[in-house]
Amino acid sequence: MSSKPQWVQVDIARQPKHNTHRTAGCRCSLRSVILRDPVHGLIAFEGPTEAGIVRLIDTAEVQRLRRIKCLGPAALAFPGAEHSRFAHALGSAYVMKRYLQRVGKLANEIPEQDRIDTRAEQIALAAALLHDLGHGPFSHAFEAVIPGTFVHEEWTSELILDPQSQVHRVLREIDPSAPKRVERLVHGEGEIPHLARAVSGTFDVDRCDYLLRDSHMTGVRYGVLDLDWLLQSLRLHAEPGRPARLAVDGEKGLTAVEGFFLGRLYMYRQVYLHKAVRAAEAVMVALVRRLRELDAPEGTPPALLKLLRGDRPTLGEFLELDDIALEHAFARYSQSRDPVLADLASRLRTRRLFKSIRLRPDVPHDLAKARLDELMHGHGPSYLATIDRVEVQAYQEDEAIMVLTSGRSVRLREASPVLHGLSAETFVHYRAIFPETLREPARQALADLR
Repeated sequence: MSSKPQWVQVDIARQPKHNTHRTAGCRCSLRSVILRDPVHGLIAFEGPTEAGIVRLIDTAEVQRLRRIKCLGPAALAFPGAEHSRFAHALGSAYVMKRYLQRVGKLANEIPEQDRIDTRAEQIALAAALLHDLGHGPFSHAFEAVIPGTFVHEEWTSELILDPQSQVHRVLREIDPSAPKRVERLVHGEGEIPHLARAVSGTFDVDRCDYLLRDSHMTGVRYGVLDLDWLLQSLRLHAEPGRPARLAVDGEKGLTAVEGFFLGRLYMYRQVYLHKAVRAAEAVMVALVRRLRELDAPEGTPPALLKLLRGDRPTLGEFLELDDIALEHAFARYSQSRDPVLADLASRLRTRRLFKSIRLRPDVPHDLAKARLDELMHGHGPSYLATIDRVEVQAYQEDEAIMVLTSGRSVRLREASPVLHGLSAETFVHYRAIFPETLREPARQALADLR
């Protein structure tokens, strides 16, 4: 399935854009955004409380997310996986809107300090929209390519807090304290704990959207969680002297919760850690390694050049660093006089990826790497072959979420035999990755490790 353009409809007939309304200290236009989404259907942000979302969508920092793929190089394995961080940001904000509508109906069940007022709603919606603002080209793959040098959470904070950014100016017009409050909420910190968990936690709006969206766009149905039922079964549980916590109704919602964790595990196994996706990332890692050896040749985007040299890009340079800039650089590199750089760039442009062999989980990493290094001797730089090992724990206990059953609250693992069993399971992705010219020698050299 190919991705479709996302159209933004401004409802001028009902709310003329010259009409304004003063809310939370801001004279905001009462425009509404109505759009069609392949995952959620009709998405709408309307009224004074959501006016800030409309203004934030128009900022350069949010519009840049149109040029960042959610799943990085996954489209090389799943042709439909071309969806953007922009679509995901809108989807996350919409899920937050639905969460706010649900907990609004539960207000009488919790202490007053845990209730969400209009100001908190505005902050929560903004945090949901902006939570991935700092992603680099090809999303998480970029952080793997430049480990330790680029952390998207840090850039998200910087873009929100930088007085020169457009999102910062819009947030300050909503409320002078909004930039700091939004930035803290993005990292799961705030005055209302259950709201902070909804932005950054086990069942946060980010995960709820990306599981649905990634599943839909890749055609892999394992990630389809029952969001409607999950929200309907959501409760807030308040014990004396403690802030309200997220909970689910055990009679109605436990199956949906189990489906959430199973779907997440299956998406890791089938999509996020797909061998072709990991092979593409390995090619990108090798390419960056070569760039550093060559001191970043001509055609390297300014922001990438600074990152490779350990420097900090400016705000303007960062905003120009997106998938398009990197793909343009790959095109330049493919014509390089350096044969290694040219080959690596051409591989990414023509989907000529490295090959891989699965290894047993008990094989020592050092042993497998030594075999590969020996195999690569005389066939190019040793970093063209790598060992890729990732461990995914199927379920980790989260005491911030409870299950309400038979008049008492219990932990998820206690209420669900399924989650209890998953808590003891770890999925191991373990592969040797190497150029295709070494496929047969690799099979022989690693035969006893498979």
